[in-house]
This record gives sequence, C-alpha cells and structure tokens, in this order.
Amino acid sequence: MGYVHCPKQKGIQARRRTRFRAGHQYFPPRTPFETETQTVVIGSSSNTEDLSGEATAAGTAGPSTGLQMTMRPRQNKHHTLTQQSHKTCKKVSGMNLVDSQKMEAMFNELLLHVKGDNHCKDATMRIVKTEKWGLGWKYVWGCERCKFKSRKFKLYQEIQTAKPGPNPAAINMTLQTGLSDMPIGNSKARVLLTSLNVVPPALAAMQKASNKVGKTIIEVNSADMKEKRKNLQCNSPGVINIAMDTRYNSTRTISYSKPGQSSSQAVALACETMTENQYIIGTAIQNKLCSTGQYLKSRGYDIDCPEGHVDCTANIPYVAPHSEYELARCIAEELASDDILVEYVTTDGDSSAARGIQDTYKTLFPEWTVIRQADPNHLGVSQVRKCNKANFSPQMFPGCTTRAEKKAAQKFLSLDVKHRCSLVYQKLYEESGGNILTIKSRLPKVMEATLKCYNSDCSMCRRHSLVCDGSGHSDWWTRSAALGPAGISNLQMEESDLILLKEILMMRLSESAADTLKLNTSTQKLEASNRGLSVSVPKNVNLPRNFEQRIASAVLRINNAQGTALQMKINKLGASLSPDVRIVLNSLDHRTRYLKAYKKQFKVKKRRTDRLGNLRYEHKMYMRRRDRLTADYEKGKLDHPYASQSQ
Repeated sequence: MGYVHCPKQKGIQARRRTRFRAGHQYFPPRTPFETETQTVVIGSSSNTEDLSGEATAAGTAGPSTGLQMTMRPRQNKHHTLTQQSHKTCKKVSGMNLVDSQKMEAMFNELLLHVKGDNHCKDATMRIVKTEKWGLGWKYVWGCERCKFKSRKFKLYQEIQTAKPGPNPAAINMTLQTGLSDMPIGNSKARVLLTSLNVVPPALAAMQKASNKVGKTIIEVNSADMKEKRKNLQCNSPGVINIAMDTRYNSTRTISYSKPGQSSSQAVALACETMTENQYIIGTAIQNKLCSTGQYLKSRGYDIDCPEGHVDCTANIPYVAPHSEYELARCIAEELASDDILVEYVTTDGDSSAARGIQDTYKTLFPEWTVIRQADPNHLGVSQVRKCNKANFSPQMFPGCTTRAEKKAAQKFLSLDVKHRCSLVYQKLYEESGGNILTIKSRLPKVMEATLKCYNSDCSMCRRHSLVCDGSGHSDWWTRSAALGPAGISNLQMEESDLILLKEILMMRLSESAADTLKLNTSTQKLEASNRGLSVSVPKNVNLPRNFEQRIASAVLRINNAQGTALQMKINKLGASLSPDVRIVLNSLDHRTRYLKAYKKQFKVKKRRTDRLGNLRYEHKMYMRRRDRLTADYEKGKLDHPYASQSQ
C-alpha cells in the first residue's frame, strides 16, 4: 500500500503541547492559593477512606503500603489570597469594553462582601484574573485582606443560541454588522481598535464571526427585497418596469498583466422604476475567487473551482468573462419565482441585460415580450463623445486661433449639445404629459429649430425651440452654462458642419430615439447605488469569502437608510441596542432624508450649475494670461528618446 502524503491538521501541534503529562510544568507557575496536590494510596488498608474524600495531602502522608498515585492538581476552592499571589497576577491595563448593566450587577455583588455577614473591614478589591472573549471580558475579583475570591463575571451581553457550547458575545457579532458597511475589513479594524488602546480580537476569530454574521445579513436583505417586491405587486399586479446595471469590482476594464477582464467579481442590480423610491428588488453576483481552492492548489491537490470542493465561494471559472446576459437571467428567474413579469427594462447602451431577461421569460411565458428602454444620460455621454471626435471645419469657432483653443471650444460645444437635448426632451415630456405620439409629432420642428439656432438663425426658436426665445436677452446663447462662460457667442458652420451636428442631435431628437425614451426613465439610481456599493466593497479590494454579504449589506442600507438597516441586522442576530444608540441611529436616518431632499431643490441645482459655469469662465480667463502655468505632464515623454536611440 503506497504512502499518501496528507498535510497535518491545523493546530495539532498546539493541542499536543497543551495535553497533561506527568511532571507537567505550568507556565506561569501555579501559586499556593490556586492549586492543591493530592496523593491517593491504592491497595492499602485505608484505601476506602482515601477514595471517600480523606486523601492525605502530599508531603504529610504517613507510612503506608500499596501503590501511590499523584492526582492532577486542581483549584483549591478554599484558597487564601496573599501578597505573593497578587504579584503573579497579570496587571489589567488599557481600555476594556464592558457592558454598563453587567458592570453594575458585578459591583452590587462585590459590595455584599463588604457589607454582608462576613464583612471585611478596609477591604481592598483587585482584579486577580481576566479572560478575553473577543472584545468582551471576564473578570475575577479578590480581596487582599481576606480569603475572598469572587466568581467569574461576564461583562458582555450574550446572544442566546440553541447550539452547544458557550453563547457568542453580542459585541463580537455586532462589530461585524458595522464593518460590513465600511470600506475596511478585519485587519484594519484591529488597527483601529489598537489605536484606541483596546486589545483587538484574534484575526481568525473575527473572520469566523464575519462568516456567521454574513449568512444573517444575506437572509435579512433577501427578505427585505422580497417584501418590497410584494408591496410593488399591490400597486401594479404582475407587471413592472425595471432598470438594470452591472458593477465590476475593478478600477480598469482590461488588465496589463493577466489575460481577459481585469475584474474578478461583478454584481448586477435591478431597481423598480414604478415608484419615486426606486427600490432595489433584485441582485445577482458572479465571483471568480475562492481562497479555499487556492490554498488546496498550493498544497498539490487537483482542485477546479467552482464547486470543486465543499464551501466553494466561486460560481464561475476564473478564466471565464463576466456576462451581463447571465446575470440578467438570474435576476429574471428571481422575479419570476414571485410571479412578476417585466415589460420595460432601462439599460445603458453596452448591456445585454434586456436580451437575458427576454430569453428567460421566453421559456416560461413564450408570448411575453420585454422592451428595452435607453438611458438618456448614457445617450448624452455618447453625444459628447461623438461631438468631440467630429471633424468640424477650422473656421467653425471664431476667435480660436490655436489648436488648443479650438479643442477646448469643441469640448464646450459637446457639453452644450448634451444639456440642450436633455432640457428639450424634458420640456416635451412635461407639455405632452408623456404622450409619445405628441412628442414624435413635434420633434421634426424642434430638430430644425435647434439646428438653425446653432447656425445663428433664431427665426424658429420662439415657436419650436422650447428653450430659446430668440429675443437676445434670454436666448440660448445667453442662458447656456457651457457656451456663455466659454465665450462662444456664435458658430460659423459650413454645410459639412451642419451635417455632422445634425447627426449628433438626431441621437436624442429623432423619432426612433423617442421610442426608446418614451418612459423617461434612467439608470441614475443604479449609478448612485454603485457608488454606495463602493463604501462596503471598494474596487481596489478583493473579498473572496465575504463579497456576497457585503453586497447584501450595502443594498439593505441603500433601500432602508443606514440606521434602519443596522437595527434590522442586529435584531435578526438576537442582540439589543440601548435607547441612546437607537436615538443616534434615528438621527442618522433623519439627516440622510434631509440631505436627499435638499439636493433635489431647484435653488440647489441652480447654484451647482452656476458654480460650474463660473469655474469654466475662470479657467478661460486664466488660460489667456501670459504668466499662467502650463501642464508639464505627458505620458511617457522621457521614454521616447531611448526608443529613438535604439533605432
């Protein structure tokens, strides 16, 4: 039979060292008040008496016959505290986190020693033993003037469980609920605790607590999203409209070092567009990382993730690319399990989510059709990109003599086209009440008036432009936040310039574009949610094991505000919060709602637009100064001479 090498079990050497052996030397050494040694004589005439509790103390036993066996030292229940014993005790120092109610009960019990029947005059109490339990502590008190030694006090709240073993400390579990909403993990949390002079828990213990709390967070978020889908069905039975977007956990799309995509983790979010709150009602995750599989591979095992072993965290192969199509199918299956049909899906221009949802419903409901809606903000970005790349004539921007000035003016024109098209469509949607037929009937005239306005002809603006009255006092050239501060008052366009500009405007102001924008929905809620996810899951950090739980915690926070989400997680764990802490959490929610409503006010939006316009004007004035500083950064500027010399 061949020899199969198997790695040693983790911690086996430590367990062997702690087993009791004859002649075992304790470290630190036991003191007289802590231990007593007994000798039992086996085979003597007095064996019955010895086994019945009358054993002779070691060192005082008289002559006897038979086998003598030294019993394992045990704690003496009737020990005496001496000055020597206090010198061997570890001095308590630093900041220890204790529960106020537990501390009050402990002091009331210790006072009984002073004021009880066996009261001790001039009692001097001291902590003689401590035991750390994560962030919690257990204390044993003793009196220096008498033989008193207290029981072991637990100075932390426990979470009652039905599992065998000691109950977990609430402070260790609730710590992980807070860390799941922060961009730091267990390692940095230990650094934070040490900076407060608090002895942190062991890293392995914190990871185990994080794994346990993570399952609870996922359950709470799933139940919360299910409840929101149920409430949504009450307003719109069976059929809803959603928006979808995918976030890749990477700072760049393509890596310089590894092949394929740079991202190893991705999450897709789906939010409803039927209400003002736009709750997130579906999530899907793709994870390529598995720390256990990587460890087994490093030990020579032939392991293939995903699902190549127990508790594999990866769900797609590492070399496989992320697929928004597959993520959308997962979300569609989740919605279909609650008897929800999706009619309109709002996505950006590079997503395959609508096709994934359509193919999923095709197998369940063959006659159902899913219609894709475009995101106006992504369309505007495409307009800016196309306008910046357009090859306009040299004399289109009068007053711009250098290439840099023309490039800057073309950039401001691109931003102005985006802002104007957005405002025009918003006016059309408000005046028509969302009637797509009315919007499509007015678009040709609006398109013609807008193109003439850019060509310095405002004859159609008063009637058809919607944003320019052509009077000269409040026309578009004066109102524009991009053209005015940039000093652009007119354009000298040739026929080719008109054709290029018309193609750019048609991306938003054509009848075909109106069909994809008829619901006036966007993915801005998801874009904001993606930034919220970065609080829990930064893009420069990989979390192989706890990625899903942190995504669930972030979604729960986005749907319910910070304070409410934290209370939901802690209540599910079985822990409790003090009334003062609940007041603080409620104030956090109130401030969140206030800031959200404040940023939506018209005066705040106008102030932000005016500030941006002033910044553009200041930049233009600064660039005209002769003593201005020029940017000296150029990518690879010092590498080119060496390349030319080698040739």
